[in-house]
Amino acid sequence: MNKIFGYVLICAGLMLILFALTGMYKVFVNGAAAAPIIQLADLQLNTAYGPVIVPMKSASQVVNLGLFAIFMVFVVSAGGKIAGIGNGLVKNERIYEALLANPSAAKDPDSLKNL
Repeated sequence: MNKIFGYVLICAGLMLILFALTGMYKVFVNGAAAAPIIQLADLQLNTAYGPVIVPMKSASQVVNLGLFAIFMVFVVSAGGKIAGIGNGLVKNERIYEALLANPSAAKDPDSLKNL
């Protein structure tokens, strides 16, 4: 049962990693729009020559791209952790099966290294 659950976790982790990588590829290489999380309002500066309006559209894009990249890095690391947990379950199940097949291997330290 642990082996099946381990393989499911490995697949889920890999799917999360692939989802994040394809999302980053679409946004940063193909030029698709990132989700607009923050929209900055135009900035008005009062100077000696009168008010100057600074458009913040490009700054909003940069902030949204940065937040998108941070979120996707988080998703990749979460997928890696999930796949690592699945790998640990599969590895432990393999060791248990090897010990059940050969109970005398638990007493010899050299044979434990081969598991």
